[in-house]
Amino acid sequence: MLKVDRIEEIRRAYFIEGKSIRRIAREGHHDRRTVRKALRDAGPPRYALCQPRARPVLGPFVAIIAIIASC
Repeated sequence: MLKVDRIEEIRRAYFIEGKSIRRIAREGHHDRRTVRKALRDAGPPRYALCQPRARPVLGPFVAIIAIIASC
């Protein structure tokens, strides 16, 4: 996985210096797909939960809270 500073170097080389994806991949010893991914994603990777967390106490009242909040 690339670190944020390396991603910024790739983005700078492409957008500011005008280097090609192939050249950036060759110079940085990365795959071209990795370089394309770094160009596509502007920010650092975000954490995403695989499944929502359990709510053993609040769970039965979530629907009621949603109704009250929408009023």
